[in-house]
Amino acid sequence: MEKLLYIMLIWVVSTTSIYSQTVAGKIVDESNQPIEFANIVCLSLPDSTFIYGTISDQDGKFTIPENSSKGILRISSVGYATTYKECKDRNIGTILLHSDTQLLGEVVVKGNLPVTRMKGDTLVTSVQNSVLAKAGSANDVLGKVPGILKDKDSFEVFGKGTPLIYINGREVRDKSELEQLSSEDIKHVELITNPGARYDATVNAVVRIQTIRRTGDGFGFNLNSSYYQSENVDLVEQADVNYRHNGLDMFAMFRYDKMEFRERTNVHQTLISKKQLDLENQLKYNDNKQWLRGNIGMNYMFDENNSIGIKYSIQGSPRYDSKLYTTSKVSLDGKVFDRLQNFTSSETDNELNHQLNAYYTGRVGNLEIDFNADYYQSGYLQEDITGEESEEQEDRDVHAASDVANNLAAAKLVLSYPVWKGKFSVGGEWTYTHRKDNYLNVENYVPSSNSKMNEMNITAFAEYSRSISIGDFILGARYEQIKFDYYKDDLHIDDQSRSYDNIYPNVSFNTRIGKVKTQISYTVKTQRPSYRLLSNSSLYIDRFSIQQGNPTLKSEITHNLNWIASWKFLQLSLGYQQTKNAIIYWGEPLNPNEYTILLKSINLNKSLPMLNAFISASPHIGIWESRLSLGITKQWLTIDSDGQQLKLNEPRFTGVLSNSFTLPENFLLSLDMQFRSKGDLRNVYFDRFNSYVDISLRKSFLNDALSIEVRGDDLFRQQKSKTLLRSGAYSFSKDHRYDSREFSISLRYRFNTTKSKYKGTGAANDELRRL
Repeated sequence: MEKLLYIMLIWVVSTTSIYSQTVAGKIVDESNQPIEFANIVCLSLPDSTFIYGTISDQDGKFTIPENSSKGILRISSVGYATTYKECKDRNIGTILLHSDTQLLGEVVVKGNLPVTRMKGDTLVTSVQNSVLAKAGSANDVLGKVPGILKDKDSFEVFGKGTPLIYINGREVRDKSELEQLSSEDIKHVELITNPGARYDATVNAVVRIQTIRRTGDGFGFNLNSSYYQSENVDLVEQADVNYRHNGLDMFAMFRYDKMEFRERTNVHQTLISKKQLDLENQLKYNDNKQWLRGNIGMNYMFDENNSIGIKYSIQGSPRYDSKLYTTSKVSLDGKVFDRLQNFTSSETDNELNHQLNAYYTGRVGNLEIDFNADYYQSGYLQEDITGEESEEQEDRDVHAASDVANNLAAAKLVLSYPVWKGKFSVGGEWTYTHRKDNYLNVENYVPSSNSKMNEMNITAFAEYSRSISIGDFILGARYEQIKFDYYKDDLHIDDQSRSYDNIYPNVSFNTRIGKVKTQISYTVKTQRPSYRLLSNSSLYIDRFSIQQGNPTLKSEITHNLNWIASWKFLQLSLGYQQTKNAIIYWGEPLNPNEYTILLKSINLNKSLPMLNAFISASPHIGIWESRLSLGITKQWLTIDSDGQQLKLNEPRFTGVLSNSFTLPENFLLSLDMQFRSKGDLRNVYFDRFNSYVDISLRKSFLNDALSIEVRGDDLFRQQKSKTLLRSGAYSFSKDHRYDSREFSISLRYRFNTTKSKYKGTGAANDELRRL
């Protein structure tokens, strides 16, 4: 593996010296802010014949081939006077565009630029100078981006699952960062639905948030206080501070969360064994948690292109307890066998989670360098006490304890260089993970276990992008070598240890057909099971149910074919996935002719095809700005269930309608609605129409330094679900209702908020999610 990476690096250096001669420059406005999407056209002298054209990136930068620059550059952008620049040197430097008030007036008369547009393989939604800038936080903005579905504080990209989210190139691992980031500080949001080789092979979608670059030195802070009222009270208090002087940037954050969660669920389980076992459960679950988070760091910018930094993060829960009350009716072949009353109390002692990230990002000539190193440590001790009262059998007291500890070290290097009128990127990543997972049941109702897992992951990738006369293309491949070692009672288990060597290619092409921008792409992705699923530990649920990990689980492999198109304010996407070794939840008898249910995850023994499509429109009329998205997902799956072939092919429909009304006196009114229909997803059937309606009113003061927002979520309390799991001789029906209707008020105050310039992106991001 190391030889492969070495050869790739040697090849880059050798080829770039021959083919990579380019001319570079940067375009800024009168406030020294970069201008994105400016048009740069190379014209020959003296006849002004077109030679080459390109656009500036999000940093205002552009490059052109040196052999295309023997003439004059024409630089133009909407709202700015056109400028001409003679090409003499390989580094043109910074080009200033002056505002053109007459041109701006003409634009206002003709109409508005679309909020969402295509740029290469990315859907870019503009936030700055749009109604989205008044939405509140980054959470509120993402909920209004076409293709992204919001479910409370989590997000899903349609047909792709949970995305990887970045802010200014740094991955978001704590969702509180999205709530703290004000929408007024966001420049635009980029959505990539088929990310290429530079991203981990487990990443199916990427959301990149780019903030507005604040200028100026000095001290600043950002305070946020939120009160949430449902059946209980939740509180969030957060403070960000920042100090900047010349190239030095120092920052710190502290956040406190008080959260309570209540859930009411009815569950019906059926197991076909020697007799038919039916369990009817009524569950009441209460969760009470306080959580503290903080970070401190600094970075130093030597110049515009080179910076280093370090960031230390810590988090923990001084109090985390939960209570579960269960009433059960047990029947065998339709006759009542027993009635149970269960009470489980859980207390979790979370060790402080520590994470240290250091980075360097820079440019040497035309070579771009991005290096990150990470260390992560976490763990917890959870003690469960369950009391079972039975009408027909002996009562039980069950004591269980889980002791988990994680350690991770990782490093990542990415090099990029102009080659053959395009850009070639090569990189590598190294990750080492150690996990200890012990489970103890004093009464031995389930076996106690002592397990360890070590995993070494070595990755290399190469990607090449180039613009040609008919469009832009990207070619790439990612190689991953994984060695997984499993230990039980300190003994290496050969059958459950394994190694992987996989290559994940990607290719995409985008072009313009008339006024329609379109892109087609193909990628191969994987989904590795979490360490919790790979654990050999068993979890006692009740005397009839045991949950267990599965160390023999294989990683999923998915082939993705995706097509997107954009025309004015309309976006359309079609996707097809074929998944091998899909991971599903399964139930079966613990032993033949017994009535204890064993629950675990397994791999499907057949490929799982799935089709998804969505269309989105974002019209803007006067004070009203709307976004309407409609989508469908459909799979083709047949499983054996109770001796029959069961087809799980019913499609599921999704609809999102977001409305924003800009009112006088800096008021913004938002009304958002979302629904999901019944349908199948793997071996789970969603048996209830699910929907919600949210409303919010926001008012800003003091030139937007102070803002107050009042909102109501799930006004009609329709965000509930009913699911049916089918798996061979076992079925599981769950009618789930939780405390979703909530009213809140948030107060945010910002003073001289010079945003942090921290550019660390982190390494081993997928491993951190698995832990």
